[in-house]
Amino acid sequence: MHFDMNHQTQGRRSFALETLQLSPTSRPPETLGLQRWNKTKTLNPLYSIAPIAHQRRTRASSRRHLHRFKIRVNEPSITTCSQPLPADGPPMSTPNLTTAILSQFPSREPCFGHSKLPECQNVTDTMVKFLNISDYDRYFQSYCLFPPDDSCEFGFCPNPDVASPTVRASTYFTTVMSAVLILYLPGEVASTFFSQLLNVYSLIIAAIIAVANRNLTKAHTGVAIGLACSPLSAYLILYVVRALFGYNSRLNQVFGPGMWIPRAAVLMLVPVWLTLLTLAAMPRSAWRFQQSACDEVVGNHRVLREFFEPVLIVARDKAVLPATIFIGVTWLVGWVTAVVRERKVIWKSGKGIFRPHRIWRKVVDRYPFIQFYTVIFIPHLVWIVNIESGVHKMLKHESFSYSYGQMLALLVTIPPLYQLILLVPRVFWWFFDLNWVRVILGRRDKPLHDPGHLRRTTTETLYDVDMRPLVASEAKTHGRELSSG
Repeated sequence: MHFDMNHQTQGRRSFALETLQLSPTSRPPETLGLQRWNKTKTLNPLYSIAPIAHQRRTRASSRRHLHRFKIRVNEPSITTCSQPLPADGPPMSTPNLTTAILSQFPSREPCFGHSKLPECQNVTDTMVKFLNISDYDRYFQSYCLFPPDDSCEFGFCPNPDVASPTVRASTYFTTVMSAVLILYLPGEVASTFFSQLLNVYSLIIAAIIAVANRNLTKAHTGVAIGLACSPLSAYLILYVVRALFGYNSRLNQVFGPGMWIPRAAVLMLVPVWLTLLTLAAMPRSAWRFQQSACDEVVGNHRVLREFFEPVLIVARDKAVLPATIFIGVTWLVGWVTAVVRERKVIWKSGKGIFRPHRIWRKVVDRYPFIQFYTVIFIPHLVWIVNIESGVHKMLKHESFSYSYGQMLALLVTIPPLYQLILLVPRVFWWFFDLNWVRVILGRRDKPLHDPGHLRRTTTETLYDVDMRPLVASEAKTHGRELSSG
């Protein structure tokens, strides 16, 4: 028996019958994709049903009728019939069987790739199973692609480009190293200044765009603001303000006279920060973040407070309190001891009693470790502890992954790491000549190594330090000429 059929589906797919050997008594396939049927060959569901040669049976007892159907599939079949074929039961009629076969080719949902069709707007079970969500990790990844706003079953979903351990550690390292270079090697900070500034701008602007599109949670917004609002950023703004009022600073090479572009670039950080902070501080009724339900379930409406509360000062954890007391006591004892020992230099006869600027300059020039402890160690320690405390409480799913953003964060640390390697020999002598180290070692002599780039007051510039011997020699020469004349 021969049949010639044309099957129209969706008004755009045509099917012509090609040679296909079927047995009326054989069972139809039990799965969505055809398995070995009639023990001949597996049919390819993606391209076409190839002709199958006639099978001649020689047994006299076999009275099976062989049917040929000429079927040609021009394109992957798309049909609205998606009912599974029965595994058992009476054999189906030939036209219905052919339609059922066509509905199962290929072994996927007919609406895949045709989402614009009105009948393809609803996701079916076959589509979900096609995603191969076979374990919890795959389900969690699928859930976090577009997490719902009205539930918080898994907490805040991870965002590795903002709050992963690699991004945070890279930001901490580059920021602290840039602050150390500003303090001890201001002449070499110009090479890393713009890279650090671009890093801050990219973090803030990307966060603003994500918040505007509601693709960022409030917790990750707090991380972005915290990473950008580092002590180094505050120091840069302070140096720019001093430069605008005509004061010298150790960053005259970057913010000196005529350096309006670097000044404007740093000052523009302030309104950008305030914009992002305003968006983050808005109530839920005014602005909705991604996974807004987690703001109450996880953060108890205190998300930003967890990232900006001074943890070392307002310590609710008993393990943090001893560390806070130790840091505060050592800082206070160091300053009191230094001021008492330098009192004769600070308060000369005929000078005022309250002279904070002179106290700072004389103390940090005589005791550089106090300057490091006050300017670098304590502020950056508080900054890092605050962010890590908020991440520990809010973002428990952040982990390392080999993604583009995290690899880029690792590569950003190469320039400051190179600067650190160059600074190691100088740091060794700086540490070896510290007063408390000399007391421990029993040294009563003067510092053995006192380079100018490490012993420089806060008001001196590179020009002042480098040109001072030349100016002094010119003054002596001019005085001799006047005396001889």
